[in-house]
Amino acid sequence: WHVPTFDPQAATEIGGDCMIGHLGIEFLERGDGWLKARMPVDRRTTQPYGRLHGGASVALAETVASYAGMMTVDPDQKGVVG
Repeated sequence: WHVPTFDPQAATEIGGDCMIGHLGIEFLERGDGWLKARMPVDRRTTQPYGRLHGGASVALAETVASYAGMMTVDPDQKGVVG
């Protein structure tokens, strides 16, 4: 990782007023080659029939992948976006 430390609470708070926060995505921890987050299945993330919305699943996957990708590149050389 090019980011030697990871503060899950800070990462969660940074996204508080954008899609990450609106969907309730929380970063939990990271390890060697992995990043863990969660998202609630509630009125914000379900379809009208109460099932998890596929778009919410994709938003979670893209969010985690972007953060992990961002931490694996040298920020002085490259940037990562979804």
